[in-house]
Formats: sequence, C-alpha cells, structure tokens
Amino acid sequence: MTFDSKKRLPVSAVLFDLDGTLMDTVPLILASHRHTFEKILGQVPSDQEILATIGEPLTTTFDRYGEHGPLLMEEYINWSVPRTSSHSRLFGGALSMLQTLRSRGFLTGVVTARRCDGMLLCLDTFDLHPLFDAAVCAEDTVRHKPYPDPILLAMDQLGIQDPDQVLYVGDTARDLESARGAGCHFAAVSWTAMDRAEIERLQPTFWLEDFEALPGRLCRRDER
Repeated sequence: MTFDSKKRLPVSAVLFDLDGTLMDTVPLILASHRHTFEKILGQVPSDQEILATIGEPLTTTFDRYGEHGPLLMEEYINWSVPRTSSHSRLFGGALSMLQTLRSRGFLTGVVTARRCDGMLLCLDTFDLHPLFDAAVCAEDTVRHKPYPDPILLAMDQLGIQDPDQVLYVGDTARDLESARGAGCHFAAVSWTAMDRAEIERLQPTFWLEDFEALPGRLCRRDER
C-alpha cells in the first residue's frame, strides 16, 4: 500500500535491512562470491546471479551446490570476513539518520539475513551497536525472508505487538514480502542494486531517495 508523500507516517519503530540498505556491501559480496566460486568450482556465476541471492542466508545459496556447499561456505567466510572494512562502507547519511530517529524517541533495529557473526562484525566495524534496540540475524529464525519471521522476532524484542507501528527499510523484493507478511510498512531505498521495477510492482509504502529524508517522513504515533 502506497502512502501519501505529503503526510508523515506514524510509527513507533524503524527496522533496517543491512546489506544494500544501511551498508554498501555489494562490492564485498561480489568479490567474495567470485573468489569462492573460482577457487572451489573453477567457474563464476554472473553478477546478476550473485546479486539475486542477496537477502537470503549464505547456507541457502551454497546448499544449492550439494556436496560443495560446506566448502563454499568455509572459503567465503574465510575470505570475506577480513575484508569487511576495506570492501564495504555505510551509505551516506545513515549514521546521522539513526541518531536523529533515536533522539526523537523512535525504537530502531536491524533485521538481516547475514550470519550472526557477520552482522556483529559489521556493527562493530561501523560503531552501530549503540544505535539499535533490536537485532535479528540468520541463525535467530528457522524461516528467513521473504517469510515474516525475522521481522516478527524483532518486534517481539522491541515489545511491539501492532505491526502498523513498524516501518521496515530495505532494498529487495524479499525485504518487502517479509514486511508485508508481518503486516508492517515498507520503505524501499532508491539506491538498491536489485530490479527496481520488481520492487515497484510489489507497491512499497514509499520510496526513500536518501537517508536524510527519512526522519521527515515519519512521526511518532503520539505526535499525530
């Protein structure tokens, strides 16, 4: 359901995807996959095929390769983790936006398909831990996006029962479907590396052109 851009959306909490939303990790993801597939299988999928897996757990991606899955996982982690800081960055305005939301009394959280150790590394690298009240990673739920379970778990961590109080910000159709399944609002980031037309067809609540604009699009429910 789209939302009137002239109005402010009343919510209590804002949840964020990590890869491709708060953080520009596409260079890291592409480089890690290229290295891993070349070393283990001797062939590399296209960038489009790699990007299509963003938003799903690595185990889901690598399990498609049968007996090679565990080797692919091990090599990916060993190569990718030490390069987190050198091959990724926060998108512009992310830090100040989070600080602004929290200063205005919004609860915040991160909901990602990253493994928990990878999520914690990213939060440590960019000093994001103090800016989140909830955090959900791949091992925390049995079902992952596009199912609503990760968002519902974050809501539980925040003590929120009404999904209408929650906005989820993400960059993929999986993110949007997860938010829709949970019953909450969804903001699609304009800097997505995914197929924007596919996301548009699923009708996000609104498109976010830059992080600086997000606080102005929202009000706390008690401010209406």
